[in-house]
Formats: sequence, structure tokens, C-alpha cells
Amino acid sequence: MKIGILGLPLTGKTTIFSLLTNKPYDGSYKQDAEERVANVMDERLEKLTAMYNPKKTVHATLNFIDIPSYNTSADRKEKNRILQMIQTVDAIILVIRAFKNDSVPFPEGAETPTDQLDTLKTELIIRDLEVVENRLTRLIEQNKKKKPTKEEERQVKILNEIKPILEDGKFASKIELSEDDKKLISSLALFTLKPIITVVNVDEDQLMSGEYPGKDELINTCKEENFAYIEICGKTEADLIELEPEEKEEFMKELGIERPGIARLSKTVYDHLGLITFFTVGEDEVRAWTINQGTTMKKAAGKIHTDLEKGFVKAEVMHYDDLIRLGSEEEVKKAGLWRLAGKEEIVRDGDILTIRANA
Repeated sequence: MKIGILGLPLTGKTTIFSLLTNKPYDGSYKQDAEERVANVMDERLEKLTAMYNPKKTVHATLNFIDIPSYNTSADRKEKNRILQMIQTVDAIILVIRAFKNDSVPFPEGAETPTDQLDTLKTELIIRDLEVVENRLTRLIEQNKKKKPTKEEERQVKILNEIKPILEDGKFASKIELSEDDKKLISSLALFTLKPIITVVNVDEDQLMSGEYPGKDELINTCKEENFAYIEICGKTEADLIELEPEEKEEFMKELGIERPGIARLSKTVYDHLGLITFFTVGEDEVRAWTINQGTTMKKAAGKIHTDLEKGFVKAEVMHYDDLIRLGSEEEVKKAGLWRLAGKEEIVRDGDILTIRANA
């Protein structure tokens, strides 16, 4: 799963990227994209590790791609160069600045959070409209020379539905497309069809008060567009990384923070992309696995190893909540909460699986 990070200059975009990937930001300006693998922060994995004391703990991971700041004053060629760096991602994080810093000016022409979001939305729409129009022109010219295939005819129909939506200043995701239709136009890599997570970078005062200028308007826009929304204080998160566990807990209490922002962001990404986590546990290894909601037991087994999917017989299943509440696998079994699941049963978030398979 790849997630691109997009933001205007001076919004703290690369700071958020550095926090997500647990590598300090050196303050340098980048000309090209940088991709890093980040562990998904999940408190459940930590508790399972404490319970089983395995030789190895393996987190679920997400790939984040940070690109140079998106400068709206650049020419279209440069803008397209920047966007091409994340055109194949599965989702996009839009970093919006709310924090105040007199020594760091707001992005030119986008001094409010709403202005920044509107600017980024418009730029993505303009890029996608250009791609859709070019593709339609090529298909129409091509169809004059030879009879179009059914797939080409369907693609023209889909693009003619998307075009007026974009012209109206809205995202193509407003149209309900089937998975087959999305696959048919997937080569166009339309940004306005991708899931969007809006990350508002606030300062400590805004974090504690829960307020910043234009917040209600920004939240309403996110709801209208079906964008996920989360607030993170980049400065506070950077301070938390430097602290020992006990100091971190005390600092979070002082600020009224229940969970680190980066952990909350991981959860937001999962929820918005329709992802869930299942676990495998034992003395050798405790591991978190990422799958799509609605995945069957057999398909989940294939996530662990293809041979387990091919030879799948049954899955032994218990749930994380039951294991933590009762304290041991034995107690889970005594309570009748351990069970066998067939290949078509759907995996739930927090299921702990042991796969039985033929060799």
C-alpha cells in the first residue's frame, strides 16, 4: 500500500513524512520523491508482544512517498513533474497548515487552511481534466480509423461522465464506478478517484484548544468530498519521539493526548482505505497483517504464505479483545470463544489466526 504526501510550501509536509517514517527531518529541500516504509503503530501488537514475549515482532507496514512542495506559481510542466511522482499511489495525504509561526509565512495566496485545501483540490482537478480530455481526443481520433472495441466504447462513456464532474470543480469520486470500470481507466491514474486523507498541521495552542481559524469550514468541505480528516501537531509529535516511555506518557497527559498523532493517523488511513489488521502469534513471532475488509479466511492465509492458501483446511480463530480480557488462550477456549472457521468466512479486524493446511 503506497500513500503519497502532497502539500503547498511551508506547511510542514516533510515534517509529517519524517514523523510517519521515524526518521528526523534534516531541513533540506528536495528535488525528487523520497519513499520510505513505515511501521503501522498499533497498540494491540505491543500488548500481544508483552503477552507472548516472542523472538521477533513484525509490524504491518505502509509505504509513504514524499514529494517536493507543490508550488502553484510553477508552470504546468513542472506541476505535472511533481504530480507524476505520486500518480501510482493508492491514496493521498493532503497536508494543510494551521499552525502559526511569525518567522514562517503561510503559502502565498493560501493563507487559510480552507484556501490551501481548495488550491490543492483545484490543482488535482485541473490535472485530471487535462488527462481525461487528452484521452478522449485520442480515443475519438482512433475510433474514426477503426471500429472501437467494447472496452474502448465503455471507456469513452465513463470519461464522458467524469468530464462534466471535473468541469464543475468536483472530484471524479462523486461518480459511483464499478471495480471493473475503475480498472478500465486505471492507466490514467486519476487523482480525483483516489482516497484522500486531510492532515491539518496545528500548533500546541491549537492542539490543546481544539480550535484554529476556519476549522468548521474545512471540516465541512472534507465531509462534502468524503475526505478523511485528522489534526496533528508536528512539533509535539517530534518532541514525543525524543522522550522515554514514562516521560512520553506524562507529556501526553499534560497536553490531554490519549494517543500519539502518528498512531491516530495510521488508524485514520486504515479506516478510510477499508483496511483491517489480523494477527498471528507464538513464541517465535508475533506479527500484524494488513488486508482489505471483506477478505476471506482462505485469502488471508495466502497473505501469510501462498502454500497456506492452496492447502487451506481450516483457520483456528480467537479475537484479540477476548484474549486480552481473559488473559490466555486456555481461558479463551474455556469460555467457548475459540473456534474453527471455514475458507469463506470473513476475517474481522483483530482476529488472531492459526492456519491449518495440507502440505
